[in-house]
Amino acid sequence: MGYRDEWFKHNPSDHGWYTCAACGKKIRKADVDVDHIVPQKYGGSDRLFNLQCLCKHCNRSKQASMKDTVPDLFKTNGKRAVRGVKNGLTNIAKKVLKRK
Repeated sequence: MGYRDEWFKHNPSDHGWYTCAACGKKIRKADVDVDHIVPQKYGGSDRLFNLQCLCKHCNRSKQASMKDTVPDLFKTNGKRAVRGVKNGLTNIAKKVLKRK
């Protein structure tokens, strides 16, 4: 099972509709992009805490940006995000800084 299937398994729809985490637009399952909050390019995993529902427009606009990573993690995961930020995001930030 891929990360997309895993996300859908744990996030039921609202009568066939999902909500984009960025713009709030209602979208059908076929139009959902399951986005990595911390991009895979920077070491982001396929685990549920790192995934969010975005519409195609918002996902294309985000690309591999880290700009909204912390707010997205918190919005999507609440308390789990705080632990994730403390434990893992510092390592990811180090990787990002090395690449610049």
